[in-house]
Amino acid sequence: MAFFHDDEIATLHIENVILHVVGDEEFNPETMRIVEHADFFVERIRNTDVASVFEFQADSQTKAQLERMARDEDEFETGGQALAREFSRFHLGSSRDGAFFIFELRTANPDVRIYSLIKYDYQQVIEQQQQNDGTNLLRLIVQAFVADKSAIQKSALVRVVNGVAEMAIAAKDRVKQAPEIGDYFANYLHVVRVRDDEQLNRKAIEAVGNALKELKDILPDCDVPRAFREAKVALNNRQRINPAALEDAVLAAAGNPEDERIITRIQKCVQRKVKSAKLGGLEFSPNRDLLRSPAIRKVRTTEGVLLFYPDRVGDANVERLRTADGGEVITITTRHVEEDGIVRREPRSAS
Repeated sequence: MAFFHDDEIATLHIENVILHVVGDEEFNPETMRIVEHADFFVERIRNTDVASVFEFQADSQTKAQLERMARDEDEFETGGQALAREFSRFHLGSSRDGAFFIFELRTANPDVRIYSLIKYDYQQVIEQQQQNDGTNLLRLIVQAFVADKSAIQKSALVRVVNGVAEMAIAAKDRVKQAPEIGDYFANYLHVVRVRDDEQLNRKAIEAVGNALKELKDILPDCDVPRAFREAKVALNNRQRINPAALEDAVLAAAGNPEDERIITRIQKCVQRKVKSAKLGGLEFSPNRDLLRSPAIRKVRTTEGVLLFYPDRVGDANVERLRTADGGEVITITTRHVEEDGIVRREPRSAS
């Protein structure tokens, strides 16, 4: 998982829910609802789970309102109405009408409350709502969720611990290219992006590299550097990078094995590295400069030393200093020597 902790998933349940229609019409506050279709909605909420690239601003009113609700200073219904009213105020006239859910979720930890905010914009539901009471509206929304998997337009997940909301939040917005969210949603939440695409690319490259080191024994010739270059090429050829793309890149670097046990091992390894790098559920554009494999520089000295190394600009691993007599001092700094053996000389052929 990305936002949710592993120990939260098994016990995650909906304690309260409120639903408002948002659109061109004047905002009308609704009362909180009895929790219905709980398992279904928990699964939809889990589908909004992504790693955080956003943080609350210190003066976020949305954050403050959720904290008051978590501390029971505001009843859930009162706080939910206030949050929905503010969302409706930010909701632009050009935005599609929809249903705005606020879920309060609990886990086995009594100190934790998780809030899920979802805007669902299936037009048919709004049209039907004009003819049916609230009970039928919820039934229609559930049916529409099943029929239209892309119906969730905006979502956010916030964790509140002991009445204080964590600054990092999970947020998705269907109308923007992930992981960006639209201006009005960002303004409503009062959040700023704290991890840009370059940082995400670096984390993705690091995750792949760490996975390949762990999987060295199943790589062709156990050659981690070569596999790493091939994985970066695979990522560079993608239009978008996401966890599935990272799995595919490592599988390709491993020679696309057919043994299901090896495939499963690779997938589980990559999933652990993705989680560690906080990339779960994220999708972003590849950074071609970072993913482009550097040229390999070849150095041969008069003493018979042959050296190959990636020719990266500003690479701190290889330092070359010219001496006054025209020679060079070449210093290689490494975290670990992976191979150190004697190469047998081939006999020279008679000319």
